[in-house]
Amino acid sequence: MKFLNILEKNLKQVWKVWFAVSSSLFSILSIILSFLSWEDFGITKTSAKLIAFIIIILFSLVTGVFWTCFITKKHVYWSNGDGKINICYADIMKISFPRKSKGKKIVVIPVNTSFDTIVDENLASCDRPLVSATTVHGLWLNNMVKNGTSIADIDLAIDRYILNKNIRCVKELTTEEKSRGKRKCFENGTTVIIEGKNDITFFLLALSEFDENNRAQSSKEDVIKCMKELLEFYDINGQGYEMYVTLVGTGRSRAGLSHEESLQTMKSIFSIYSHKIHGTINIVIYSKDKEKVSIFS
Repeated sequence: MKFLNILEKNLKQVWKVWFAVSSSLFSILSIILSFLSWEDFGITKTSAKLIAFIIIILFSLVTGVFWTCFITKKHVYWSNGDGKINICYADIMKISFPRKSKGKKIVVIPVNTSFDTIVDENLASCDRPLVSATTVHGLWLNNMVKNGTSIADIDLAIDRYILNKNIRCVKELTTEEKSRGKRKCFENGTTVIIEGKNDITFFLLALSEFDENNRAQSSKEDVIKCMKELLEFYDINGQGYEMYVTLVGTGRSRAGLSHEESLQTMKSIFSIYSHKIHGTINIVIYSKDKEKVSIFS
């Protein structure tokens, strides 16, 4: 069933690959037959010739399916000068925490507007949960700790950046409004830079705002605003380094976007503001979500 869903999402690309492969093979066959005849290959019956054509068609189809659904992991969506937008299947955590340096990279981590660092492993047991361990935000925090950076160090780095850049909060919640975590809330689209290991730099992007029950809330408008702010920030601070950003607005952010809608929204914003892109931006789709959205959409 999963394979059929992946195939359904990629039918147009399968058709393109099938057409390209079959056209190439038939062209090669035509060139060969301009010098040699079917009889030279011992093929005299019409049925045998028909079988040869069917084999070429089926081989091209299998190649199209296999190449599109299982081999190809990156698609160049847009390219102009020094700017490029790729869409790829990958695991953002593996990109964020490489075992050794593979060159300078920027990884965008969507966080809440308070830049909270308390991860709740079991949301059901929490009266007012903060960061879910299953979100990119939560996974990033847990992996930072596993790789030797304490929560205290993360908090210090965030606070220091906010202070040095004179970033002002838009509101401060009371203990009644928020009994746990950080109470200063910053504007959607605010970005904080944290240095990781092995030449990885993290852009913490404030996207989701918590309600009175500490549930993340965002909208499609918030996603659009954040992507515009991210491109502006990347233009100024990216220094042309390759940047990776996951699909946003899905899951626990509660923006209500499907994977397909999130990808289309991000592609549209990045295309409109492509003049801000001086480097390579990779839109990352989790490798296990192939059946939900195609990189060729």
